[in-house]
Amino acid sequence: MNDVPVGRLMSTELVTVGPETTAAAAAERMLETGVNSILVVDDAGRLEGILTGWDFVRLVRENDPHDRTLVGECMTTEVVTASRNDSVEALSDLADGEYGHLPVTDDDGVVVGMLSTTDLTEHLARR
Repeated sequence: MNDVPVGRLMSTELVTVGPETTAAAAAERMLETGVNSILVVDDAGRLEGILTGWDFVRLVRENDPHDRTLVGECMTTEVVTASRNDSVEALSDLADGEYGHLPVTDDDGVVVGMLSTTDLTEHLARR
C-alpha cells in the first residue's frame, strides 16, 4: 500500500445527517443505505462528528431507544480524519482495526469522502 493516496481509495457517496437529526431518523437512514456509520455535518458540509454502531449501542444502554435523542447528543465528536493526499500507509489506526471508518476532509473541514476497512480490503485484493 506504499504511497497510495487516500483520495484514490475513499468512497465519495456519503451518507450524512445534521446534528439536530434524531438518532431514530439517523438509524433509519443507516438501515436504508446499508452503512455502519453516518457522518454528522453542518449546513456547509463541515464535519461535526460521526455516529457509529457503537454509539447506538451506548445510546440504547443508557436511554430509552425510542426517546427523542438528537444525533448531536450521542455522536462521537473527536473524529480522526484524513486528507485525500495522505498516504494510506500512514493510516495505521485504520489498518490496525482501531477505526472502521475514516472521514476524509478538505482544509476547511468539509467532508469529501470516507475511507473504510472495506475500501482497504478491496484495494489489497486487487493487488
